[in-house]
Amino acid sequence: MTVQELEENAAIGVQAYGSVKKLIIENNLRPGELVSESDLAARLDIGGPLIRAALERLVEDGLLNQVDAKFLQVAALDRKYIDDVYQVSKALEIQVAIQSIDHIPADAIEAFAMVLETIRPDVEAGKPYPVREAYEHLQRMFLTYCENDLICLILARLQDHLTRVRLASRATDDRQWLHIEYWIMKDELDALRARDVNRLTTTLSAHMDMFRRWILQSWISPDQAEKG
Repeated sequence: MTVQELEENAAIGVQAYGSVKKLIIENNLRPGELVSESDLAARLDIGGPLIRAALERLVEDGLLNQVDAKFLQVAALDRKYIDDVYQVSKALEIQVAIQSIDHIPADAIEAFAMVLETIRPDVEAGKPYPVREAYEHLQRMFLTYCENDLICLILARLQDHLTRVRLASRATDDRQWLHIEYWIMKDELDALRARDVNRLTTTLSAHMDMFRRWILQSWISPDQAEKG
């Protein structure tokens, strides 16, 4: 096999992995659904060995479970899964914040403050949807200035699970939560400006616990959402 063929196969392998992962995260492969290498190879028009390698990676990622030699099962998307994902996320995100707080430039903190100020009219008008993007901005800021690469790598691998839950939870009306989250982030901003690590970690911990409780209380499974 030539170098070019090896490179082409590697690119197709990455595509296979991304395509199957997207099907799982976007709930086009249902939680608990049984899948096989041959079915997915035919569905995506990608050779069996490349699909096999992609499925092995997804088992390592925790998005698929090996049932037997032929079948795999899409990971559950239930209350226990959600609780597990957010417990791990909380521990990692607090560590990222601790590692980054002393390294975030003042202008980056003020840029986050501007984001919050810009969306405040929407929040006060009962249209708090931009709060989601503001929270993602906060997360990116922490990751950018975190000096512990290993923690950042582990948290990055968890993002697929967080995205999966987040997309599935769009069936619920989260306006009330987003309004609350906006004011929590204002408190986190104050802690960042003061470089107060204890206040920041306490606020972040409460933030994540509140969100985990909210999503578990309001959770509508993908199957229930379709029936509704």
